[in-house]
Amino acid sequence: MEDQFKVFVEQLREGQEKEINEVLSPDFLEINEPDLAFNEPISLEGVAYIADKELILNWNIRTEAWVPCSICNEPVATEIVIHNFYHSESMEEIKTGIFNFKNLLRETILLEVPPFAECNQGNCSARKEVAQYLKEHSEEKTVDEDGYHPFADLDWKP
Repeated sequence: MEDQFKVFVEQLREGQEKEINEVLSPDFLEINEPDLAFNEPISLEGVAYIADKELILNWNIRTEAWVPCSICNEPVATEIVIHNFYHSESMEEIKTGIFNFKNLLRETILLEVPPFAECNQGNCSARKEVAQYLKEHSEEKTVDEDGYHPFADLDWKP
């Protein structure tokens, strides 16, 4: 199973490219969080090649993360789509001739998980119940043109 995460650098010499087309189980993400889950497969498409003295990975990634709704706290499916992701790895850093991109892929996906989500495409039905606890914002700016000066009223002289 680990072979699907490996790029054999020696096979990429002389301008060769390695096509990457994988549908991966989300188990490799090793997520054990109550507020984050990955239940759908991860689609990874891309290419690996060598340019100068660098291994270049170019990916398109698609999956789905389940995070709690910011309003009602119910799980919400959030699509994660990463287009045209590039990563460069120095050939000097790849001592064994095999680059394992499992951790790189994991980090790339986890960095794209949104910090907030709301069910019903941003129209959570529980919003009305929570509205009484939220402060309304006025549209008028109270800051003058020069910006906010929090210490303007102090009588401090050097």
